[in-house]
This record gives sequence, structure tokens and C-alpha cells, in this order.
Amino acid sequence: MDKPAAAAVSAPTPLRDWPARIGLKPGENVLLSADITRIAWVHRRSGAARIPALLLDAFLDHLGPSGTLAVPTFNHDLRDGEPYDPQRTAPITGAVPSAAVQHPSFKRTAHPLHSFAIAGSGQDRFLALADASSFSQASPFALFRSEGFKVIGIDMDLDYAFSYFHHVEELEQVPYRRWKDYTIRYRQGASETVRTFRLYSKRWGYANRLRDLEPLLVEAGACEHLSIDGSRVIAVDVARSHSVIERDIRHHGARNIVHFTWRNWMRDALNTIRPQRLSRSASRLQDAAPRPH
Repeated sequence: MDKPAAAAVSAPTPLRDWPARIGLKPGENVLLSADITRIAWVHRRSGAARIPALLLDAFLDHLGPSGTLAVPTFNHDLRDGEPYDPQRTAPITGAVPSAAVQHPSFKRTAHPLHSFAIAGSGQDRFLALADASSFSQASPFALFRSEGFKVIGIDMDLDYAFSYFHHVEELEQVPYRRWKDYTIRYRQGASETVRTFRLYSKRWGYANRLRDLEPLLVEAGACEHLSIDGSRVIAVDVARSHSVIERDIRHHGARNIVHFTWRNWMRDALNTIRPQRLSRSASRLQDAAPRPH
């Protein structure tokens, strides 16, 4: 005899219901990052290849036309002198970003190292940004704060889901970073221009680690955790998080954000003398180039 009640308990939450389960309301602004490995397994009957687009549609439908959905479409591995095409350079940040750049509702911001696919009411404001620095006051990260975004990370550690803290590092001019210029061969259609972009890059030996920052964010009411069908979800209020990060930098030497080791220093030093191959981002663009007949 069938047991419908038991079946109902074991059935996974439909993807269209995830935003509501997370606690999001229509009209909110969301920055979404996700590792879809677990979700694809749980929803394997839907077809793994369709999961990223289905997840994006679930958030778009729930947030509605008055909300904004942003997805990181980074190519932060690009090296000085390499080419970039916002239409054809695939992001290296996973399946959901790759789906977003192909989705008709999204358009991609201009910065080659740290771009975002944007859909919804804030799209024009994001696309109008053209600052040379990834994390400046005129970057998407500043809009994430002023427009009250929530960062949603699905099956991702805070280190990978919450890149906003780099914006605060740049505003505070932390001493463990320095300016680095990148000359990028920027392609748009048939034209190519050489442009210079800036990154407030880590000095040798330093590495970011947010495991000690996370409880501070929770204590301040800026971060919460929940679980859906075995997936871990992090939700961070960007505006509330800013003062927590700022205070750690100003009063505690950023001890909950960054650490230094000589092992890291040696690694960084060795990377400067190793033969430089094309970055993964540049290789993907090269592979996507039309073949001559």
C-alpha cells in the first residue's frame, strides 16, 4: 500500500520555492552564489544541465520586476596583457554564472576581473558603472551596500560567497594590499581596445580567511544560516556587515579577515618566476574563437 505522507516528507523542495524558504520577499535585491553539486543530485530528475537556469528563474520569478538579482561572473585570474570579451569570455565562477551570462534576462557589467550578471530593476544602474577599480566607491560593490542587497550563498563557504569584504578593504586602504594595474585587450564585437584596470591586490604572504569573521557577523545580526534539503544556505545583509568588517580592520588589524604565513610568501614568490601560461579565462576565450574555414 502506498504511503503518500511519507513520500511527501521525502520529496525535495521545488526549486521555485527556495527563495521563499530562504526568507526573501518580492522586490528585494539579491547577490546569488551557488555550488549546485548537491542541488543537482537532489533534483536529478529535472536534468542536471537545467538546474542552473531553473534556479535563476526561481529567484527572478520570486523577486519580481521590482527586485534585482546579481550573479558573480568573475574572471579574476586574467593576467596583464590578456584578452577579454564580455560577451564571449566564460566566467570561472561556476555553472550558475555561466547560465546567467546566457540567460536573456541578464546583462553583464563591464569590469573584466570582477563582473556581474544583473537582472531586474537595478540593471541600468549597474551597467552604467565604468570605474577602473574592481572594488571602489564607483563599483558594483558600493551599490550592493547602498541598495540593501542580501548575499545568498548556497553550499558555499563565506570565503567564496562573500567577496564584498574586499570593497571594505579598499575603502580602508589596508596595508596588506597594494595597487596593481592590468592592461587588458578589451574586445567588443569586431573591435579591440587596450584598457587599464586596477586591483587592490594582496601583498606576498597574505591570504584571506573569514571563518573568524562569520560569528561576528552572526552576532551583529548581519548573517544567518539555514538548511534546505541538506544544502547549507548563508544569508548576509551587506549594509549590516559593512560596519563589522570596518571595525575589524580599524581596531583589530583585520585579524578576522586576513592572515600571513611564510609558506604563503614562498608560494607567491615562486609564482613570479614560474613560466606564465594563459589564464583559464583567456584559454576559454581562445577556445571559443571561431575556427577559420
